[in-house]
Amino acid sequence: MSRIKAYLELIRYPLFAIPIVATLPGALIASDGQLTWRVVAALLIALFGYFAGMIKNDYFHRETDAYTNPNRPLPSHRLTPRQALVPASVIYATCVICGFLLSIKAGLLVMALVAISHLYNAFFKAKGILGSLTLPLGIGLLNIFGALVVIGNNPGNIPRLVWYAFGATTLYDLGTHITTTFKDISRDEKHGIMTTPIQLGIRPALLLSAFATVLAFAVALLPYWLEPLEQKTYAVWVILGLLAVVITRVPLYLRPTEKNGYFALKGSMIGSILFFPCLIGVKLSVVVCGAVILPLLFVTMLLLRTSSQEV
Repeated sequence: MSRIKAYLELIRYPLFAIPIVATLPGALIASDGQLTWRVVAALLIALFGYFAGMIKNDYFHRETDAYTNPNRPLPSHRLTPRQALVPASVIYATCVICGFLLSIKAGLLVMALVAISHLYNAFFKAKGILGSLTLPLGIGLLNIFGALVVIGNNPGNIPRLVWYAFGATTLYDLGTHITTTFKDISRDEKHGIMTTPIQLGIRPALLLSAFATVLAFAVALLPYWLEPLEQKTYAVWVILGLLAVVITRVPLYLRPTEKNGYFALKGSMIGSILFFPCLIGVKLSVVVCGAVILPLLFVTMLLLRTSSQEV
């Protein structure tokens, strides 16, 4: 049981909804709102790939964590580095194989996503703006992956709405990544870990985060005016996501402290679960969207409240 608990800590299980909501728009838009087995396959591959990335994160940063997060599974010796590296590598390989079984393009994109994850975890995470750009790109590409899985090897292009979802997700996650580094800024500075606020300065980093976030919501709303949509009620989820972000980030902008950084992190997670899947509302009613989004939000908040681990 102790080993299982350690692995659960490695994969950051309270964050399980992030890869799901980032993949849903591409998959459901491409499937015209139908929950097919290919949609489910895309979500499962994205979920397990995300978990593998979290394990690799702790593997590559185990020496730093010995100072900054000594209670995590690797620095506390509840798991050995090999016990982290092997399962993560096996999961990555399985995701790549499953991707190719679903379609050649999906398999190639899984390989690209694994490469992006590796670059972030091994090299760019502590490189300031490079880290803030790399990880959001991978999260945004999950939309494209979901669409490619659904399309399969059949002829056809990725629906234009999926590209809106990709742009909005990537920009939102860029803004989120920058703000959430504030929760550990003094600790990172003490141990020589380069984050975007440390590299650019606090105010420039906050301005960049705000610009990316505003642009993300603008991109998400562009289809409302530019595309012949079946339903425009998807804007409800955009507005709810915006409210969650504004309410929880204003304190950080007024007073950039670690406490307010963690508050912004929680708000960004709530906002992402509301915002990332917003464009599924083009194909599904508000009620059906709520039946998908709200349980994910509720479970995430419950896990965050009951889990003592740092995310």
